[in-house]
Amino acid sequence: MCNRSTAIVGFIANLAPLYSGERHGDFWCARSLHDGTLISPFSTDEDTEDEGWIRVCWQGDPQRRTEVLGADITTLALERYVRLHCTGADEEAIAAELYFMAQHFTFKTGCHVYLPQLKKPAHPTVRAGKRMGEGVMVNLLSKVVGA
Repeated sequence: MCNRSTAIVGFIANLAPLYSGERHGDFWCARSLHDGTLISPFSTDEDTEDEGWIRVCWQGDPQRRTEVLGADITTLALERYVRLHCTGADEEAIAAELYFMAQHFTFKTGCHVYLPQLKKPAHPTVRAGKRMGEGVMVNLLSKVVGA
């Protein structure tokens, strides 16, 4: 049975090239390719409320283990993932991609990342208008509407 914990770890494992999925015992886990940190899910028996708790073994060391809500560590992973994939983009484009990825995370897991300042991006036409300049956009739309 797939619980939120398992779904969160699976989501993180797919954030390539930052993470890679690997099996440890009965669980599919996420391994950081940056520092070897291993992220593993709680079983359904351990996370009885299905809140999305996960284990983080820092640098893969089981002696340096933390148990946290998966949405919290996903917030950090998503920010890093989006910045890596949006290298060279402006902050507005980065924020739009982060918003999309946060929505995708919620769809896949039922959990929410913690990004309280993140706002829904403007419609692509509005963003294009800002780049092109209002005058050019008005002329373009006038021709389309008048045609």
